[in-house]
Amino acid sequence: MDFLDVEAVESEEEEELNEIEKRKVKRLKAVQSDDEDDDEVDEERLEEELQDLIDDNPIEESDGSGSDSDTSTSRKRKKSDEEDLDDRLEDEDYDLIEENLGVKVVRKKKFRRLRHQFDDDEDEGSQNEIEREAIANELFEGESTNETEQLDRNREEGYDDENIDEDEDSDSVNSFIVDDEGRPLTDRRKKRKHIFNDAALQEAQDIFGVDFDFDDFEKYDDEYDDEDEEDEDEYLDDESTEPRKRKTKKISRKKPTRKTIFEIYEPSELKRSHFTDLDNQIRNNDIPERMQLREIPVTPVPEDSNELDEEAEWIYRQAFCKPTVSIQDIEGGVDPRTVTKKGNPTIGKIKKALDFMRNQHFEVPFIAFYRKEYVLPELNINDLWKVYKYDGKWCQIKSRKSALLELFENMRQFQLEEYTQDINAAIPDDVRLLSDDDINLLKDVQTPEELNDVHMHFLLYYGHLLPKMREKKRSKEQEERKQAKKQSKKKRANVEDDEESVIDNNGEEESENVDDTELDEPEVEIIKPAARSGPYAICRKANLDGFAKRFGLKPEQFAENFRDNYQRHDIEQEEISPSELAKEYCESFLKNPGDVLKAVKFMVSTQISREPLVRKVLREAFFERAKLNVIPTKKGIKEIDENHPCFSLKYLKGKPVRELVGFDFLKLHIAEEDKLLKISFDEDIEGLTTASYFEEMGTLYTKDEFSAVVQEWNDLRLDCIELAYRKMLLPAIIKELRTQLLAEAKECVLKLCSHKLYEWLKVGPYKVDFEEDDDDWDTCKGLRVMGLAYVPDYVQAPYACIVAQDGECIEYKKLPNLLRRKNSYREDERLMKEKDLAELKDLILKKRPHVICVGAESREAQMLVEDIKEIIKQLVEDEQFPLIPVEILDNHLAKVYANSIKGKSDFRDYPDLLRQAISLARRIQDPLVEFSQLCTNDDEILCLRYHPLQECVQEDLMEVITRQFVNRTNEVGVDINKVVQNVYSGNLLQYVCGLGPRKATALIKMLKQTNQRLENRTQLVTTCHMGPKIFINCAGFIKIDTNALGDSTEAYVEVLDGSRVHPETYEWARKMAVDALEYDDEETNPASALEEILESPDRLKDLDLDAFADELERQGFGNKSITLYDIRAELNHRYKDLRAPYTPPSEEELFDLLTKEMPESFCVGKMVQATVIGISRKKPKTEQLDQANPVRKDETGLWQCPFCLKSDFPELSEVWNHFDAGGCPGQAVGIRIRLDNGVNGYIHLKNLSDKHVNDPEERVRLGQVIHCRIMKIDVEKFSVEATSKTTDLNDINNKWRPAKDAFYDYDLEENDRKREENKRKMKAAQTYIKRVITHPSFKNISFKEVISLMENMDQGECIIRPSSKGADHLTVTWKVTDNIYQHVDILEKNKKNVFSLGQSLWIDKEEFEDLEEIISRYIYPMAAYARDLLNYKYYKDTDGGKIEKAKEIIEDEKNKDSSKIHYIFSASAKFPGKFLLSYLPRNNFRHEYVTVTPDGYRFRGQIFETLDALLKWFKEHFRDPIPGTPGSNTPHSVLSARNTPYNPQTPMLTGLSHMTPVIPPPHTPHMQSHTPHYGVTPAYNMPPSGYTTAYTPGQTPYLTPYQHPSQTPRTPYHGTQTPRYGQQTPGQHNTFLHPGDVMAHQSQRTPQLRQSPMQSPLPRTIPTPSDPSDWAKIAEEWARKRKK
Repeated sequence: MDFLDVEAVESEEEEELNEIEKRKVKRLKAVQSDDEDDDEVDEERLEEELQDLIDDNPIEESDGSGSDSDTSTSRKRKKSDEEDLDDRLEDEDYDLIEENLGVKVVRKKKFRRLRHQFDDDEDEGSQNEIEREAIANELFEGESTNETEQLDRNREEGYDDENIDEDEDSDSVNSFIVDDEGRPLTDRRKKRKHIFNDAALQEAQDIFGVDFDFDDFEKYDDEYDDEDEEDEDEYLDDESTEPRKRKTKKISRKKPTRKTIFEIYEPSELKRSHFTDLDNQIRNNDIPERMQLREIPVTPVPEDSNELDEEAEWIYRQAFCKPTVSIQDIEGGVDPRTVTKKGNPTIGKIKKALDFMRNQHFEVPFIAFYRKEYVLPELNINDLWKVYKYDGKWCQIKSRKSALLELFENMRQFQLEEYTQDINAAIPDDVRLLSDDDINLLKDVQTPEELNDVHMHFLLYYGHLLPKMREKKRSKEQEERKQAKKQSKKKRANVEDDEESVIDNNGEEESENVDDTELDEPEVEIIKPAARSGPYAICRKANLDGFAKRFGLKPEQFAENFRDNYQRHDIEQEEISPSELAKEYCESFLKNPGDVLKAVKFMVSTQISREPLVRKVLREAFFERAKLNVIPTKKGIKEIDENHPCFSLKYLKGKPVRELVGFDFLKLHIAEEDKLLKISFDEDIEGLTTASYFEEMGTLYTKDEFSAVVQEWNDLRLDCIELAYRKMLLPAIIKELRTQLLAEAKECVLKLCSHKLYEWLKVGPYKVDFEEDDDDWDTCKGLRVMGLAYVPDYVQAPYACIVAQDGECIEYKKLPNLLRRKNSYREDERLMKEKDLAELKDLILKKRPHVICVGAESREAQMLVEDIKEIIKQLVEDEQFPLIPVEILDNHLAKVYANSIKGKSDFRDYPDLLRQAISLARRIQDPLVEFSQLCTNDDEILCLRYHPLQECVQEDLMEVITRQFVNRTNEVGVDINKVVQNVYSGNLLQYVCGLGPRKATALIKMLKQTNQRLENRTQLVTTCHMGPKIFINCAGFIKIDTNALGDSTEAYVEVLDGSRVHPETYEWARKMAVDALEYDDEETNPASALEEILESPDRLKDLDLDAFADELERQGFGNKSITLYDIRAELNHRYKDLRAPYTPPSEEELFDLLTKEMPESFCVGKMVQATVIGISRKKPKTEQLDQANPVRKDETGLWQCPFCLKSDFPELSEVWNHFDAGGCPGQAVGIRIRLDNGVNGYIHLKNLSDKHVNDPEERVRLGQVIHCRIMKIDVEKFSVEATSKTTDLNDINNKWRPAKDAFYDYDLEENDRKREENKRKMKAAQTYIKRVITHPSFKNISFKEVISLMENMDQGECIIRPSSKGADHLTVTWKVTDNIYQHVDILEKNKKNVFSLGQSLWIDKEEFEDLEEIISRYIYPMAAYARDLLNYKYYKDTDGGKIEKAKEIIEDEKNKDSSKIHYIFSASAKFPGKFLLSYLPRNNFRHEYVTVTPDGYRFRGQIFETLDALLKWFKEHFRDPIPGTPGSNTPHSVLSARNTPYNPQTPMLTGLSHMTPVIPPPHTPHMQSHTPHYGVTPAYNMPPSGYTTAYTPGQTPYLTPYQHPSQTPRTPYHGTQTPRYGQQTPGQHNTFLHPGDVMAHQSQRTPQLRQSPMQSPLPRTIPTPSDPSDWAKIAEEWARKRKK
C-alpha cells in the first residue's frame, strides 16, 4: 500500500471529526510521514514546500555539439517518461492530496517530495543518484560557464538553508531538495548527458589515476527496462460502495541509467580526492579553507563581547611569557627563559591579530604582508602563527569552561531547591554547597590542567548528585512543556477559523505534538558518570564526612596555607582524641576504630589531593624543582654504546628537569619505550626554607601544641598529608610533567624540521647571465638545465636529460660507461668512457643548456664534474660557447621523487635514474616548485629526511610543513595563468592565502573549462565566482604577468595586477605615481602615470610617504605608513624574488653531501670500521742509503734491509744492489685505510698499536677490516687521520667518546660494570670459547650437551669439547659406564691464536702431539681396562658406588656362603674413573678404590697391567693395612716379607682361578672419513698395520722406550692427526705420520688389550731417520691413502 492509499484509509477513519480538527490531524500525519526533521514550519516555508511538491515546468535540455544519436534518443525517452508521470496526476489525485493535507495545491506540478516517499519500493531507486549527481557532474561533465555558475549557486543554497533569499527566483531556490539527513538532492530535471572535454578527462585521470572513457559510462544510459511497463490498477476509493471506473495506465519504470562516483569508487578514495559532501561545503564556503579545516574551527566573536581582550591577554601569558620546563631555542648559549619577554604593547597587537583572524577571516600571510602596521614590530609571521595556534587552544578551553560552568550553575540551583526549602533544617554532613568561590575558581582557570583539576574536584563532591539533578531537571522541563501546551490550547480557542489560522494552528499543534512525543520518549543521550563504588563512596556511605570535617582545617583552607607557605588559617583542635571519636562512627562494615581511622584518612587525603589550589601549587613547585634519574636496563647496558643517542644520558642522578636541553627527553622516552632505560623522578624536592618540601607541607597541617590529644591528631594529619602527597598527588603530577617534557621535546623536533625545510625552500632559482647576444643563451624566460643522475655501480647506467624552461624533459641520454676511469689500464674501458663523453658533448652542443647539475650521490660526482668541465672547455674553444656553470646538487629530493607515486605517474615509462635527473634539473630551476611536487594527497612530502626523530612527530609534522609552504609560496606569489597552462606547478596554488587543496583545484578547473586566461584580478570574482573574504586573502598573492598579455587582449590591463600591491590599495599606488610625476589630478590618467613610473621608479624616492600616511590616517584609514613604503618598493621592482640566491655548497657541505654523513654522525672521536688498502712508506734519500747499516739475522743467517725490513738477502752485496736498483720501497710509516662512506684515511705507525711496531704487516694485512677512531677530518681532501691503539679504542678516560652529562652517575656505572664483569667471569667459568678444531670427536658444545649426547653412546666412547678453564684448555669426556663420565683436562701450549689447537698437548705431566694420540694412548686404554672390570663376574651395580648398597650385596652373599671372603667391584659416580672394591675379611667391611689409568689399574700405589695381576696381588695382600690408615707406614719390603702364605684352612677369596675378563662381542664400527669409531673401544696397542710410525727423540716418551739398538721395540700409535688452525700437518719434523684408514682392518676383530709383561711383544721393525728410502715410501703410500 503506497503513501496515497494509506492517507486515503486514514481519511475515512477521521471523517467524524470537524473539518478544522480533521485537517490538522491529517496535516500532522502527512508531515510526520514525510520527514520528522521538519519540526517547526512557518507559513512561508510551508507555501514554498507546497509549491515545490508538484512542478510541471518543461525540462531544459543542454545542446551539446558532440552528442550522438544515442544521446538524443535517451533525452527524448527521459522527457517522455516525465510527461507520463505528469499525466498520472489527474483531478481525482489532486482532490485526494488536498483532502489529506488540508491545503490548496497548485495543479499540474511535479509531485516531487511525495514521489520521494513511494519510490523507495523500487528495486534500484534513483535516490542515491539524485543525491550525488551534482558531484558526479563536476567529475565527469564539462559544462559551460553559465551551467557551472548555476550549479555552484544551487550547492550553496543547498548547504546553507538560512541564506536562501525569498526574493530569489524560484528556480534557483528549488534547484534541489534536501533528504532525511539534510543532504542536498539535485533536481532531477537537471539530469543530462555528460559532455566531456579534454580538461575534464585529464582532471579525472589525475584524481583517480585511471584512464577511463565516456563510452564506459555511456552503456549505462541504455539500461532501461522497456519490458517493465505494466498496467497499474489504481483505485482511488477502495471502500466506496459503488466501484469506480478502473483506470489503466502504462507506467514506464526507468532504472538508474548511470552509476555515480559513489557507487564506482570507495569512500576512502573519494575522501582522498576531496569529493565528499564535506569537501563540497568547504569548497563553497567563503571562509579560508585552512580555517575551516583547523581542529577547532575559527569562529567569530560577538561585537559586544570582551572575549578578544581576555584571549589576547591569555595568549600573551601562555605563548610569550610562560617559560618552558626544559631549555628550548638556545641561541648563542643564552637560556631563552632568562631573556626579557615581549612588552605589554604586544597584547594590543595580539588582540588586533585575533580580530583579523576571527572576525574578518584573514589568514596569517595576509596579516603579515598587508596589515603590518597592526602587528609589527612585536609580532613577526612566526609569532602570528603562534597566535593562530593558541587561538585554537583558547577556543577549546573556553568551550569546556562554558559547559562546566553551566553544570555548576545547574548543580547550585539543584542544591538551592533541595536543601534550602526548610530554612531551619541543618545541612547534612555529606553535602558541600556550591559557592561563588567555586564558580570564580572555574572562571579563573587558565590551562587545561587546571580545568581538569576543577572538574575532578566537582565530581568528588557532586558526582553522586548528577543523576538526581538531571532527573529533576527533566521533570521540570516536562512540566514546563505541559504548561505551555495548556496555554497554547487556550490561545487557539480564540483564533479565527480561516485557512491561515488553520495553517498556523497546525504548525503550533505540530510543534506541541512533537514536544509531547519528545516528552513521552526518554532522552537518547544522557551523560551519566560511572557508578562510584570506590573507596571514597564507601567512606561517604559510612557517614565519615562529619569526621573529616573535624580535622580542624577544611581542604580549601589548607590549600591557602599551602599556597602562602604559612598558616593563614589556624587549626580548630578537637578536644577528644581521634581514636575516641572513631568509636562514634563504627558501623556494620566499619566495626572497629582502626578501620574507621583508615577510612577517614583516605577520605581526607582524597579531598586534599583533589583540591585545585593544592594541585596547582604543587604542580608549579614540582615542575620547577623536579630531578630526573636514569638507569639502564640489562638490555640497555649492552645496547647503549657510544653510537647511541642516549650514551651521554645513560646514567643520570638528580638531574634537574630544567637542565634538559632541546629534545633530550624525547631520546630518553624512545629508549624507555625500547626497554633500554628506566626514567624516574625524585619524590622529595627541595622546599623553600628546608631541604624537604614534604616536611614544609606537613607543618602547615599540624597544631603547634604538645598535649597527647594534639599529638595524636597531628600524627593522623601527617598520615593524611603523606598519603595524599605520595600516593595521590605525585603520580598524577609526574605524569603531567612527563607529558609536558615530551611535548616540549617534540615541539623542538618540529622546529628543527621546519627550519630544515626552510633552508631548502629559501633558495631561489639559479641565476646565470651570459654576455652572448644569441637567443639560445637568453635566460629571461627561464633556464634550460641539464641534469645528470647516477649510482656508483657499473651495472646501472647514468642518465643525462635536458629540461626546458617549462619543466618538460625534451631529451635524454643513457650513458652506461660514464663512471669508468679515463686513465683505466683496460683499453676497452677507456674507449667506452670516451664514447659516452662524446655523446654527452653532442647533447650539450645540440641543446645548449644554461646550467648543468650533477647529483651528489658519491665522490664520483667530482670526477663527473671535472669531465663535464673539460667538455665545456672544448666547446668554449671550438664552438664559442659561454662558460656553462656545472654544479653538484643534493639528490635527496630527486631520489624521493623518483620513487614516489607522483614521480612514477608523471614519468611512467622512465627509469628511476632518469626521473632523478629530471628532478635535479627542475630543482635548480625553482626549488619551491620542485619540492611542491611531493605535496600530494598521499603526503609524500613526509618521505623527506628532516630530522632523525621525525617519526616521533609524524602526526604534527604535516601541519608544520604546510605552514612553511604557505609562508614561502605567498612570499613568492603564484602566476595563475602559468599554473593553468602547466600542470607541473599546480601544487603551489593550494598554499596561496585563503585557498587550499579543494578551492585551488576548483579554481584551476573553472579556468580550464572556460578556456581563458585570467587577465586581471577582478575576474577572480566575476569569472571564478570567488567570495569577498577569499578574494581579499588571495588577491595580492596571485600575480598576473601583464607583460605576457601584451596586445593579445582588448580588456584593460591593470599593471598593478602583476605586483604585490593589494587591490584595496590600488588607488594609493596610483596617487603615489601621479604625485611622483607632479601631474595635476585633472590632466592625469592614473593608468598612464603608473606605466610611466614603472619605467622610471627612481622618481618615487622624492615622495614624502610619512605625510601621505598622516593624511590617510586623518581620513580614517588608520596607520598605513609601512604599507606605503611597501608599495613604493614594489613599484621599484614588481614581485621581486625575496628568496636567497643559489650558492654552491661549501667544502663542509659538499663533504656531507657526497659522504651522506652529518656532523653528528661523522665527527672527531667517532669509532668507525675501515678496510686496510695499503702500506704507506717513506722512500729513503740518497744520504740515508749511503749511511745504511744492514744487519744479519742470527736465526736465519740472512741479511735484512734497514728500511723496508726485507730479510731474504743471502749476501751483503745483494742488499746494496737492492739499494742501487731502487727496489727499496722505504720504511713503513703507517697504513692507508678506506671507510665505508668512501673517505680515505691514514693511521700513523705510532697510532697503530700500543706496542712498538716496525713492520705494519706484522699487525694487519691488505683487505683486513679494523676498528679505529677518527682523530682529524680534512674535508677538502676527503680524508681522515685515525688511530687503532687499544687504549684509544677502549677510551677509558673518555678522551674521544661523546662528552657525558654533568649529572652523569659514574659510581653506578662502575658498580654495574664490576657486576657485569663478575657475571662474565662466572659465566666464562661455566661456558667455553668456540674453537676451530677439525676432528671427528671434537664438538663445540657445553658440559650438559655432552652428557645428553653420551647417554646413547657406547661405553668407552669419548667427546672432546672446549673447557671452561679458558681458551688454552680442552676437556675429554669419556663414558665409564651408564650415567658415569670422566672428564680429563688437556692443557694446550704454543697456540697461534685463541681458536686454534696448541702445538703441544699436556695431560698432567705427559705431553701429546695431537688429539688422536690422546684418544689412542690415553682414553682407549682406560676404556679397555674399565671394560674388563665392568665385565668381571663380581662387578655389581651399587647406584654409583654407594657403600651401603655394596654392604647389602656382600651380606647377602655372606649369608649364602659364609666360608668365603666375598668381594665386589662397583663403578664410583663420585669419583669417575675409579672403581670401589668392597670386601668383608672378618667382621668389618673394607672399601678401597681401584683407579683406571692408561697404564693399567692403580691400586695401593701400584700399577697392574691386567685384571688378573691385580686380583692375584689383592688376594695375597688383602690383609695388609690400607695405605693411609694407622699401621700402613711399614716399608714395602717388610710387608712383602710378612706376607702370609696361603693356608688351606683360611677362607679363600672368591674366584681366584679364573680371572680372565669377559669381552662382549664387538659391534659393527661406525666408519668416519678419518678416525673410525668402534662399539667397543679398541686398545691402544693394535696389531701392526701396513705402516708404522716413528717416534722422534725428545718428545714425550712412550710407555716403552723409543727403538734403539739397546732398547725394546715400541708399539706405535695409530690414528689421524688433528689439523691445527693455521698449520699444515703432518710436516717434515713431525713425529707421526697417520694413514687415513689405518684401523679399518680391525673393524671385525675384537680389540686386543695391552700385552702383559709375561707376553712377548710382537716383532716389528721401526725405520730410523737414517733410512730415507723407507721414509719416502711411507710418505708416498700415506699420500695415496689421503687422496683416497
